[in-house]
Amino acid sequence: MQKICEQCSAPFEITPDDLKFLEKVSPEFGGKKELIPPPTLCPDCRQQRRLSWRNERNLYHRKCDLTGKQIISMYAPENAQNVYDQEVFWSDAWDPLAYGRDFDFQKSFFAQFADLFSATPRINLINKEHQNSEYCNFCMRNKNCYLLFTSGECEDSFYLNRSWTSRNCCDCSNLKDGELCYEIIDSDHCYHCQYLTNCANCSDCVIGYNLRGCRDCFACYNLQNAQFCIGNARYTKEKYLALVEELRKDIPAALKQFEKRTQSMPRKYMDCINAEGCTGNAIINAKNAVDCYEVIEMQDCKYVANATHMKDAMDVNNDDHSELVYEAVGSETNYMHCFNDICWFNKNLLYCSLCFHCEHCFGCSSLKHKKYCILNKQYTKEEYEKLMPKIIETMRKLGEWGEFFPTKFSPFGYNETMASDFFPLAQEKVASKGWKWNRSEDQEHYMGKKVTVPETIEETDDAICKEILRCSVTDKPYKIIPQELSLYRQMRIAPPKKCPEQRYKERMALHNPRRLWARNCAKCSAELQTTYSPDRPEVLYCESCYHSSIF
Repeated sequence: MQKICEQCSAPFEITPDDLKFLEKVSPEFGGKKELIPPPTLCPDCRQQRRLSWRNERNLYHRKCDLTGKQIISMYAPENAQNVYDQEVFWSDAWDPLAYGRDFDFQKSFFAQFADLFSATPRINLINKEHQNSEYCNFCMRNKNCYLLFTSGECEDSFYLNRSWTSRNCCDCSNLKDGELCYEIIDSDHCYHCQYLTNCANCSDCVIGYNLRGCRDCFACYNLQNAQFCIGNARYTKEKYLALVEELRKDIPAALKQFEKRTQSMPRKYMDCINAEGCTGNAIINAKNAVDCYEVIEMQDCKYVANATHMKDAMDVNNDDHSELVYEAVGSETNYMHCFNDICWFNKNLLYCSLCFHCEHCFGCSSLKHKKYCILNKQYTKEEYEKLMPKIIETMRKLGEWGEFFPTKFSPFGYNETMASDFFPLAQEKVASKGWKWNRSEDQEHYMGKKVTVPETIEETDDAICKEILRCSVTDKPYKIIPQELSLYRQMRIAPPKKCPEQRYKERMALHNPRRLWARNCAKCSAELQTTYSPDRPEVLYCESCYHSSIF
């Protein structure tokens, strides 16, 4: 089935397998399925709409609307949303059902949900079971960490996103089981490494791509079980240490030279490990994961990104340990889960936001441990199953059934959300669509004295932690905290001249786009689906040619 996107007018396809999946996840009431219709937006526009509801990285100081306590929040102080401190949100000091209301069949569901959403309290951060890690969001069980996002079980680490079980790490993305790592991307089990991408089981390596089981390597690529190599050339230990000592004096120049040299090297068309019948990029241990990105342990999924341990899912971002999921963002451990935002440990939820340990709920916000609720109002099972088909029929008539929450109802400015990372838009374009824009960035930045950031860590003393620094690219203020400085000294890293957000953006720019192009293997001419566009200079091999040529 060929369709035209109602938002961008791009053509897209709905396959027979897509229709079978939609039937599979369609809810059932009183023994009758209420079929979810095919999407009206293309995959990119659907992802953009979901991500416009997710603010991971922008944190603000504001007060808890119940206690008046000063808190850190993902909601800006000028945001009219009621925001509660985490301790208060999880307590019995308030009742989510007190905000319940009847469904009005004369009004749009989305409008009714927006009214409920704006009235119910929101949790200031998703930051569970942490120790001394207050400035983190969408995180669990971190200790002594600062500005971590979508990360868990990390310790003594700073400025990580989508990273797990790592210690003493800084400025890393998609890192698993790392220790003493700096500027590492899409890698796992690395120790005392810097500036690596797509590497595993490496130690004491600086600047590298696609290294496996390597030690003491500098500016190397496509190596396995190598040691004392510079630019893929082998040296004696003594010669290696002497050369690296000189090369480390100008890391920016070494990075630039490495990037230029590696453009002509053979690359596998897709970064993946143990991926059967998959397309996309950065896929590990998956089967039939189609058009998926940065995912681990997936089966029978499509259009999924930043997710782990998923089965039978389509159009999902930032989800883990869930099954039978469609059009959802920011969720964890759900079953039969459609059109939901930040919902954890639920079953059979539809069109809900910030609900936890709930079952059979529709259009609810900020619920905990509830069943058979509609717009936060409690019903019996029989009442719920009788009312839901009528609500869905009303939504069908208005073109709402089968669509995710509209961006215009998101509590965040578009520029605060992950949508702006992957689908950047100018403020004027956002305004023309009727979407919000956060103006916090328009406020005056700190314009105190200009502090010169030292060129080397040896020249840096503790006094820098008392200064407010200004980013060399954006002029935004930032600080270096004492724990961070200690890590730089331990790893012999010069203090950064760019703010954390700029460093994050530059790491993200190293990722290939979430889009597939048709190309051919440079060696055997096999047809490939790859995230490397045809106009890029990289030499691409299919998996068979890559392994026979490289290893």
